[in-house]
Amino acid sequence: MKIIHTSDWHLGISLHSASLIEEQRNFIDYLIKVVKENSVDAILIAGDIFDNSVSSAEAITIYNYAVTTLCNEIGVPVIISAGNHDGAARLASCNELLKKSGLYISGKLTKDIVPITINDCNIYPLPYFNIDEVKALFPDEKISDYNDAMNYVIKNILKNTQSDKKNILMCHCFVGGSVLSESDRSAMVGSASIVSEKIFEDFDYVAMGHLHRSQKRGKNIRYSGSPLKYSFSEANHKKNITIIDIDDEVSIQEIEVVPLREVRVIKGTFDEVVDIAEKDTRKDDYIKIEISDKYAGMESVELFRSFYSNLLSISGKVNETQENELTVDELHNLSIDDILGKFYKEITGTDISEEQVNWFNEALESVQEGDGNQ
Repeated sequence: MKIIHTSDWHLGISLHSASLIEEQRNFIDYLIKVVKENSVDAILIAGDIFDNSVSSAEAITIYNYAVTTLCNEIGVPVIISAGNHDGAARLASCNELLKKSGLYISGKLTKDIVPITINDCNIYPLPYFNIDEVKALFPDEKISDYNDAMNYVIKNILKNTQSDKKNILMCHCFVGGSVLSESDRSAMVGSASIVSEKIFEDFDYVAMGHLHRSQKRGKNIRYSGSPLKYSFSEANHKKNITIIDIDDEVSIQEIEVVPLREVRVIKGTFDEVVDIAEKDTRKDDYIKIEISDKYAGMESVELFRSFYSNLLSISGKVNETQENELTVDELHNLSIDDILGKFYKEITGTDISEEQVNWFNEALESVQEGDGNQ
């Protein structure tokens, strides 16, 4: 039996204000191809289908295309557990009706997690939850932190597992010791929601979501990771579709996702980066440039944008110990005073004074009035 484990699609997300809708649509097409070629029996999506609780029309269109093709056209059941970015109530609306098409959605935590049985596997879809939800379901238990809350939820699930079947848990949380990426925005905020891997040790496999780097935790826990790169810190990561092959043992196969456009960081001296850009054959990729020997100002942005239409971020040296970094979107939205200040510092190495700004604005106003009289 083959099961695809995926998570963290974040449909509708942007990279430095650049929409990734086209890349996400391309991923869905690739996922459909993998499902057909590998005779997959089920697909697990462990949270964060969407990037926002109220999603864009484009994101909803891609989601509808994905689940309709997988469930109706191919006939493969899709099991979804809501993540912290999903609007759980919206996502799970009409879930009883959708089950008839093979789409199973778990939006809100309930005391009894009813498994979806496929062949000889019981799959338990556990949606993202907060501590107060668990306290309401288990009022007699002492729950002081997120680890306690997860522990009671899992113990309650384990009461109903069957020894003659493979028991698979879908979960969306931060397991201690896991490696974060820059795009793991929610997981970075404090450490209060970290849980121990020992909580999950009685399951045959835990299909985990929440963190964007593909990785294994403990003997049975795996993060599939996001299918695409959502930050420049992931530039060197390999994104993949995880296929779980369940027989007597559980084996893992990773199928690399080749994106429509890569996310790349180009580093070097100014002259080295210019040389790389002139010879580069992948000019449509999403690019961040890090210049090691000079300030990255507006002139640098315009130069490198002539090579890379999707240049999204650039950084350079201010002095021996400091660097400047701005996204290209930020640079193009700077006010005249901001541009003046950056240009002055780039030339002189010092900050412009308020008096100098006033002189400039007076001179600019004078020139503009002169143009109007011509």
